[in-house]
Amino acid sequence: AVAGSATRAFAAAPRRPAAHPRRGLAPRKGDAPARNPNARFRALLVQSSARPSASAASQVASQVPQVLESLCAREDLSMSASRDVLSALVDEGDPARIAAFLVLLRAKGETADEVAGLATAMQAKMAKVRVDDTAVDIVGTGGDSAGTVNISTGACVLTAACGLTVAKHGNRSVSSLCGSADVLEKLGVVIDLGPEQMEACLAQAGIGFMFAPRYHPAMKAVVPVRKALKVRTAFNILGPMLNPAQVPYALVGVYSQEIQRLMAESLAKLGYTKALVVNSMGIDELTPAGPADVMEVTPRGVKQYTVSPRDLGIAACELSDLKGGDANVNAQMLRDVFGGGRGPVADALCLNAGFALATAEFAASPAEGIAMAQEVQRSGKAAGVLEKWAQTSQRLHAEASAQP
Repeated sequence: AVAGSATRAFAAAPRRPAAHPRRGLAPRKGDAPARNPNARFRALLVQSSARPSASAASQVASQVPQVLESLCAREDLSMSASRDVLSALVDEGDPARIAAFLVLLRAKGETADEVAGLATAMQAKMAKVRVDDTAVDIVGTGGDSAGTVNISTGACVLTAACGLTVAKHGNRSVSSLCGSADVLEKLGVVIDLGPEQMEACLAQAGIGFMFAPRYHPAMKAVVPVRKALKVRTAFNILGPMLNPAQVPYALVGVYSQEIQRLMAESLAKLGYTKALVVNSMGIDELTPAGPADVMEVTPRGVKQYTVSPRDLGIAACELSDLKGGDANVNAQMLRDVFGGGRGPVADALCLNAGFALATAEFAASPAEGIAMAQEVQRSGKAAGVLEKWAQTSQRLHAEASAQP
């Protein structure tokens, strides 16, 4: 019965129209059709390369006022224009122009083309990591203010313990008490390995963590702007799209249904083999506390359906059962689960790991993936994987530090 439910949950895709299918963080009434997004900027686009030449970038930079005027007129940008404009602005480093660009996009309402363009601009500037073509990331946008324990991070360790390579990308806390980098430090993992050491860590431990500031030097031009603005912009949802390993599979949590379709359609333009975009009652991950809306992204398009954890054999819980604390508290909670402890937190990790395994086709269905994760979790094997990861990262860091 569980397997049948899982098959229906994963494959049956009852479509429900999104409240605002095209726009991003700031929907507008009527969603009036935009004017031709390419007519004004055709000369700006560099179609032959993901990174414009120096002369082309200079030309784009000189046209930024024209771009801003068009955004004021609520005209959409093509993916290439969005990419080229952000690339030029980051290279230039003018905080006022970066702020104007991001705020005007927000006020107009970002499209998937624009968000994907922003992502490709930042991807072109990031340090890259090579990993096998079956790797997965489990990641959330944050911003749900729920204060839960680090479910995605814990699910990554459990997924790796099941035998699937996990290349996780993350940062320190922004809107919560404890981010993925914070808890991993407390668990003994060196979080700032460089690309060469990260490739070795992934190969030897089957899991690695890419600390966003280490791999995205271009973010130095954007971070002060975001802090000064204190409003959400497209960069609040870019993180999951900027994994330096460019993994083919991902389980992505978002903080609201309003941006779920925008995230899914943006990921669809970035070449993922398969990704799931999930939101569980306003939480940016799957939880046993209630059903989740899922958007499944493949090269064939975006499919929408609802998942009920209870249909997959996961006992219901209250959201308060998943509450965490600071890095010390969360690290101990995860250690307890990795050691075989039962309860709602363990169920949440198994639920997310199970869907990650199915997304990457390591398991035939979410039900099979959850069963695999539960068996591994209850055996305590995940604790050994964490220990190997911590020791591997420490050794690689020490070796790199000892080099002249």
